Amino acid sequence: MMNLLTTLGAVTALATAPLAVSLQGAAPAAPAIAAPATTGALSAAERSAILKEVAKALSDVKTAKGKFEQVAPDYSESTGTFAISRPGKVRFDYNDPTPILIVSDGATVAMQDSELETTDRVPLSSTPLSLLLDDNLDFEREAQVLDVIRTNGRIGVTLRDRSGEMDGTLTLVMSDVTKELLGWRTEDSGGNITSVQLSDVEYGKKLNPRLFIMKDFDDD
Repeated sequence: MMNLLTTLGAVTALATAPLAVSLQGAAPAAPAIAAPATTGALSAAERSAILKEVAKALSDVKTAKGKFEQVAPDYSESTGTFAISRPGKVRFDYNDPTPILIVSDGATVAMQDSELETTDRVPLSSTPLSLLLDDNLDFEREAQVLDVIRTNGRIGVTLRDRSGEMDGTLTLVMSDVTKELLGWRTEDSGGNITSVQLSDVEYGKKLNPRLFIMKDFDDD
């Protein structure tokens, strides 16, 4: 079973759903994205500068689309496509056999399970997605910054929600050169880690607004 945090790797618990691909009994798969290893402490000024660079780079991306690969806490792997329209909108389409679609319309995050024919929703503000999809990011104001790491061409920024509404932590992993978002890792209060790696990302493309509308199964 997995909740929405596990499903997306970036959203707090919404509902449980059957995990489509189970690797129980198999050797643990390598995480889709790993946080950079620590190589040395950064000064407060360096941390602040990196946070501003990362926030600006993310805020400057108004639209993006591409593919993702996810590794869940039980080492099951899922793939799919995503689309982002800032502020507040995102869509994650999981490939078969995972029957999951996740959509944020700017106010609410919805997870739909086509096998169970269920749709569950939580406020966007109660999920880590609200940090990623803000139009004017300021990590030091909006989140508790637990760690900032720069090493091996990557930057890792680990965040926790200041309000306490969100469960666990979110670690963003970005290219040190381009500041492009490579993926992220979430760890819930139970220590369960989910990682997501992005690929084939295209920026600045016009996206159909209908991508960010989720209808219930009983809607006409």
